[in-house]
Amino acid sequence: MRKKTIGEVLRLARINQGLSLEELQRKTDIQLDMLEALESDDFDKLPSPFYARSFLRKYAWAVELDENIVLDAYDSGSMITYEEVDVDEIELTGRRRSNRKKRSLLPLFYFVLFSLSILIFVTCYVWNYIQTQPTETTSANYNIVTTTTNAPSSETTSSNQTTNPSSSTEASTVTVTGQGDVISVEYKTPKETAELQLSVTDATSWVSVSDTDLAGGATLDPNNKTVKTTISKGSPVTITLGVVKGVKIKIDNQEIDTSKLTGQTGWITMNLSSN
Repeated sequence: MRKKTIGEVLRLARINQGLSLEELQRKTDIQLDMLEALESDDFDKLPSPFYARSFLRKYAWAVELDENIVLDAYDSGSMITYEEVDVDEIELTGRRRSNRKKRSLLPLFYFVLFSLSILIFVTCYVWNYIQTQPTETTSANYNIVTTTTNAPSSETTSSNQTTNPSSSTEASTVTVTGQGDVISVEYKTPKETAELQLSVTDATSWVSVSDTDLAGGATLDPNNKTVKTTISKGSPVTITLGVVKGVKIKIDNQEIDTSKLTGQTGWITMNLSSN
């Protein structure tokens, strides 16, 4: 029996799978510097413990580790005890192990059976939902925005076409950067506070906004479509989306472009600043 840190176990599991960090990045959609931080046990580089648990779960899945063991070690701050065959690490980096034991097909059979059960359940649920919906035409209201793209910085800026008639310098702008699981939003406004609104139409998603009355989180669904909160200058917040698809975010009625969030879950760092 041996003991190693979480990062050492993750790295050896990745090497044993014959994966480079770049290949693991494509498989998990986790940024390269975040993967390096996990393997170095440098969890302080991650935005929050919520990020750390999510990334550890994805990493463990990608290298066929038991995510529960990894998460338990992270929560308790302990090392991982495991059985390891004495294999030279240099040999593992050169090629995949060719003498793996033949896997049983029984787990695959259970997995296929479980997947079919889920598929049948989802099909029945969608069919019943369609049958119970009233046949009426709904119209959606959209804010008209203009989008400009700055090629050198790859940033997208959106602003309302209507400006404050008192002065053109009073207009507010939204700047979105980043991609993958994490993006950043800079909202430049002359006001000291701004109203943040999260809403859905048909989707269901758990959401939270740090350092606000939504820090404890809320669930958006067709019965509870919208939540609002207020954020202030000098107090950046982190918006957590349990499910990205179907969630719309507005700041002072300006819709934020979240198309760069390509993961199933996502995080948005938002900051208010002066024009």
